[in-house]
Amino acid sequence: MKTIFLKILVLVFVVLACNTQKRQYTVKPTKSLINPDSDLLEVNAVAYNINDSVTTCYLQVVNENLVYKRPDTTTAFYSELKINYKLVAEQNTRKIIDSSSYFIIDRASDNVEVKSLTSKFNLKAKVNTNYYLEITVFDVNKKTKYTKTLIINKQDKLNDQNFLVSVNNQIAFKPNFLPNDNVSIQFSNAAIFKITVDCFFKDFSTALPPFSLKEPDQLKYKPDSIFTINVSTNSFQITIPQKGFYHIKTSNDTYEGLTLYSYDNAFPGVSNADEMINCTRYIMSKNEFEECKNASDKKAFIDKFWINIGSGSTERAKQLLKRYYGRVKEANKYYTSYTQGWKTDRGMIYIIFGEPTNKYINSNREIWVYGVETNPAATRFIFNHTNNPFSDNDFILERSQFFKEPWYTAVDYWRQGNVYLNNGK
Repeated sequence: MKTIFLKILVLVFVVLACNTQKRQYTVKPTKSLINPDSDLLEVNAVAYNINDSVTTCYLQVVNENLVYKRPDTTTAFYSELKINYKLVAEQNTRKIIDSSSYFIIDRASDNVEVKSLTSKFNLKAKVNTNYYLEITVFDVNKKTKYTKTLIINKQDKLNDQNFLVSVNNQIAFKPNFLPNDNVSIQFSNAAIFKITVDCFFKDFSTALPPFSLKEPDQLKYKPDSIFTINVSTNSFQITIPQKGFYHIKTSNDTYEGLTLYSYDNAFPGVSNADEMINCTRYIMSKNEFEECKNASDKKAFIDKFWINIGSGSTERAKQLLKRYYGRVKEANKYYTSYTQGWKTDRGMIYIIFGEPTNKYINSNREIWVYGVETNPAATRFIFNHTNNPFSDNDFILERSQFFKEPWYTAVDYWRQGNVYLNNGK
């Protein structure tokens, strides 16, 4: 009898414990239209060489795809990030020059707004050497890891990492700005007394199809105009032009320097009918493109194009618009170099094919694989890094006639009113 009573007592305690256990709630920030195809975390980083032995790294994590949790209704929602970083003398080496870790905790109310979480840390990086920085961001609540890599360039005192750019008293994590933005630029080199600004206003052409054998336009360093700024302190300000970009140099003996780009108010999104038509060129015929470009009501014509390929359904057209221009926006965010990301080789492939099944990246090359990697039918795009004076983010596709079939297959899929996905997701 005593044994039965003890079992019942234990059962009561278990039931009470289960009933009183705190329920855990989860929520994500209000999702804006970035890219419906991706649930990746946006991580940005910039490096600033403050002297010959120390570089400061500024880190930005956009909370859009973070998971916020709370133990019960009496506490606030919170996200938790663990940041790990390691600095090595060169890629794929085990010799670590500097490393550490820290946490970022963000608390929020029931309605979590999209915002940026920023932090910084110092690196022991001596002059006359280039380093490879790997930053790992771990979303503790979501149990998901993201990696951001950065080349720390301390070979000279003229490259862009010797400048720290800010706008509205906030560190600028991207080199693109709005027209008429007043940008502040800080530098640590006390020997700088004069700044030369080369101005470029050319509108660069759209990427050629991946099977095209035509030579792309050559990037030539020929400024449209030049002006100079005399500096007496370690900072100066500059107003962003209406269109084009500024290349800022501290010496006329080299092209090394800092580049600031100007795009419209909607960038990295698409703002008007002209831009919509231009970046839809990849899935348009030549006649369709010319008809849209020359139309008196361009917005009506581009809307008609999407409704037509959506089998006459306005709702289907809206979904196609959302996905296609969502990819345009993502391409602008990640692949912009001296021109908008959607015009680049990587941007073109991303817009049409979506996120690769697998992606292999180092400082000199990116390989994107679509389909099952062991399958001979898988499509592989190889992008090689090219040196240009304006950006380290310029990669050129190795074009081939073998890409004609997968390209037209993907384009036809779009034109049949479907979002092309060939990445196993």
